[in-house]
Amino acid sequence: MIYHRRKTHTVYVGHVGVGGQHPIRIQSMITAPLTDPTSAAAEIEQLALSGCEIVRFTVPTKEELKNIPLVRKILKEKNIRVPLVADIHFTPSIAYEVVPYVEKIRINPGNFIDKKLFQTKTYNPELYKKELAKVEEKFVPLIERCREYGVALRIGTNHGSLSDRIMSRFGDTPEGMVESALEFIQIAYNQNFHDIILSMKASNIIVMINAYRLLAKKLDAQGLNYPFHLGVTEAGNAEDGRIKSAAGIGTLLNEGIGDTIRVSLTEDSVHEIPVAYAIAAPYNKIQATSFFTEDNTGSDKNNFSAHYERHKTRESKIGKLAWGHKHPVRVWTHAASLKEYTEALALIKQDPCFEGIELGPKLFSTFAASQHHDTTIPLAIFSDDSKIISQASFAAKRVILIKDNKNSTQINVLINTLKNVTTHIEFCFDSAFIQTKNFLELLYKIQEQCCKASFDDYSFSIHTQEPAIDYPLLLQTLNDLQNDHPIHLRYTQNTFPMITDSSTQIGSLLVDGIGDSIQLDGPYAATFKCDLSYSLLQACRVRISKTEYITCPSCGRTQFDLQKICAKIKAKTNHLKGVKIGIMGCIVNGPGEMADADFGYVGMGQGKVSLYQGQDCVERNIPEDLALDKLINLIKENGLWTAPTDHGQRTTDHE
Repeated sequence: MIYHRRKTHTVYVGHVGVGGQHPIRIQSMITAPLTDPTSAAAEIEQLALSGCEIVRFTVPTKEELKNIPLVRKILKEKNIRVPLVADIHFTPSIAYEVVPYVEKIRINPGNFIDKKLFQTKTYNPELYKKELAKVEEKFVPLIERCREYGVALRIGTNHGSLSDRIMSRFGDTPEGMVESALEFIQIAYNQNFHDIILSMKASNIIVMINAYRLLAKKLDAQGLNYPFHLGVTEAGNAEDGRIKSAAGIGTLLNEGIGDTIRVSLTEDSVHEIPVAYAIAAPYNKIQATSFFTEDNTGSDKNNFSAHYERHKTRESKIGKLAWGHKHPVRVWTHAASLKEYTEALALIKQDPCFEGIELGPKLFSTFAASQHHDTTIPLAIFSDDSKIISQASFAAKRVILIKDNKNSTQINVLINTLKNVTTHIEFCFDSAFIQTKNFLELLYKIQEQCCKASFDDYSFSIHTQEPAIDYPLLLQTLNDLQNDHPIHLRYTQNTFPMITDSSTQIGSLLVDGIGDSIQLDGPYAATFKCDLSYSLLQACRVRISKTEYITCPSCGRTQFDLQKICAKIKAKTNHLKGVKIGIMGCIVNGPGEMADADFGYVGMGQGKVSLYQGQDCVERNIPEDLALDKLINLIKENGLWTAPTDHGQRTTDHE
């Protein structure tokens, strides 16, 4: 991997350097409230011992503020030196007072001054300037206070809590998120204060990724090199939370964007640390042998959309399976043995999951000899052996590995042979070859010979360990040739952790609309690879096949046992394909993040819950023991309730 990291200056959070040539730092946030200083200190200690380099806690009132010295005293007695960050919403006065007790302050530009009323106003230049003057009046004293004590500042924009001023002009878009931060950056810049770290968090990873890209582009154009804190907020728990976090954070790290990360899971905070290290490890490992760009040129992306936009390809067929064009991104698996084939087939019969099975050469020869296979399932063979090719007449898909230009003389013969048995050809290239000057020439020959033979059933893929790097090169070459045939995303991961690695590599392609089918291979059970494939497609907003949960990580503001409530809600609703449910511990980002959800369950006080439909609160202060039933009734009233099936959560969207 060649790693071109965006050049940033170093901001010190206590003794921990963030940005510059420092490693990607790992941080988290405690769930224990500061009103219980013993528990808060114990959780900070546990995080520090697990490798967390920076720890954040929320300070909503002066009651929490007064306990910070006691927490620090306990930590000092145990020789815990991890830097502490105060997370502030709504109260500039507390942000000002907390500065002497922490190493960094995090403020949210959407609610530092503004009170979000979800009102659309028309702002003329004079009114807009007047509101910014109010922001400056409150923000400058905090800047001076941070300068006095050597405390860093994070300007942390959240998609779910943009001010009405920003929403009225930009909407809840990546552009709005960036402009929200730029208002505060400009004030700090005018005060010559640069100990700033920036973040652009959202539960929708497409919004999150494009907000960071746009911010990098705008800052780099102005010669500003502030470090970035990366995170997907409200990512959820279990595998879905890990997949969504890895896809969002990993995509940006691949592009050299990001200096510190937090994986936000609805679990005990210590569980976030190994996931964060797994995501950051490949980049920290190669940092010593890679280089930073001397001059930042910003993101090379020009479209900073808030929505998934798929690269346009033509429709193709593999047997009866249509793919490409407007069809769902298809899911394939590889079977190297009869046992793996049987396992995949059993899974398909239980609940249609894999839409095609690729066979290893030995297994394919066995099938060819016996003609024993399920003809309703598209089969593929991965081989360049001419003998096996001659046995492939019953296969719905034929895969040919072309490693170099020497094999190009065989193309015409293969095309004319296989087109007569309606076999689809996938041209699969070796990773090393696509970066040579001969690659464009070979692609041109393939395109030319397919055209001469009037053969149109073909596609492209790469045998690679770095799909995030190689597939964009393939796409660019196809675009140069105006070739719109489908692309099959392949990735084989033989080492753990597969979840974070596959999500980073393949997720970075999916969010940019690259790929018409995916295939995740490795020494794992078919059920695991199937679930990972569909979860990754859903996390990237490519293909919805199950219920979507937008759940915040616990923090000191949480009004109920978030993990327990999430488990209860999932148990009752996880069969509702395509329904998006927000589960929020408090109102800081709740209503805003739930703009992307159909329904919301939000803590409003001790034992009290409010229900939302989109951003609209439909019932307030419900006793917690009644809230789940009322949520289910709300879903039913909107016609989105279905009875659970025997197959569980996923029913794939075949046409």
